[in-house]
Amino acid sequence: VFIKDPEYGWIPAIVKSSSGDKATVDIPSYPNEQAIACDGGRGAKGSESKTINLKDYPHKVLPLQNVDNNNALLSFADMTKLPYLHEAGILYNLKKRHAEGHPYTRTGDIIIAVNPFQWFTDLYTEEKRTLYSNKLVWEDTQKDPREKLDPHVYEVSALSYKGLAFEGEDQSILVSGESGAGKTETVKIAMNHMASVQGGMQTGTSSGLDPVVQRVVDSNPLLEAFGNAKTRRNDNSS
Repeated sequence: VFIKDPEYGWIPAIVKSSSGDKATVDIPSYPNEQAIACDGGRGAKGSESKTINLKDYPHKVLPLQNVDNNNALLSFADMTKLPYLHEAGILYNLKKRHAEGHPYTRTGDIIIAVNPFQWFTDLYTEEKRTLYSNKLVWEDTQKDPREKLDPHVYEVSALSYKGLAFEGEDQSILVSGESGAGKTETVKIAMNHMASVQGGMQTGTSSGLDPVVQRVVDSNPLLEAFGNAKTRRNDNSS
């Protein structure tokens, strides 16, 4: 299960007994926040026992972990498929995917991006842009093509272009997050891809950026200059 924690929000625990509105749990102790894991306490350096007031939880029930039979946390690319969907389950799923090098996670039509503070070259290659463009825009399929694709901001840009070009519907993309979350970089990636989609079905790699794409990329510094400001967490927040 998960229990509330004033420092980390939610931490994993193991129920030992319960009676009425009280539950006794063992809380595994980990050396730091990064090491906290849903592993049944296997990686903990110790544990402590604590009595929990179930009145502090909805329906007096502790949220369950999304683990397998070996108490190992399961990872889901689409969080609508989480067996137990709640705040703690969402946070620990994002944490696990982030640790595995997957910055993008899907929730229905929403893409959640956790800033890895590093550049994953393989995620933004010409081949990757072409794959999402072809699968989501140009190929005709009766099923949801996203089922066979990893979550990516490219699916947002590709589907927006498809709605604009084929369905004639105005499109808007909302990118939200706190300062330093990676909003500006995400917008650059999405705009770059959307501009490249208009090139049509592609079967190979191009030798350089399309002039339209290049113009979009070159406009970013000018557009950013209108909204830059210093915040408590970012000296150059867009």
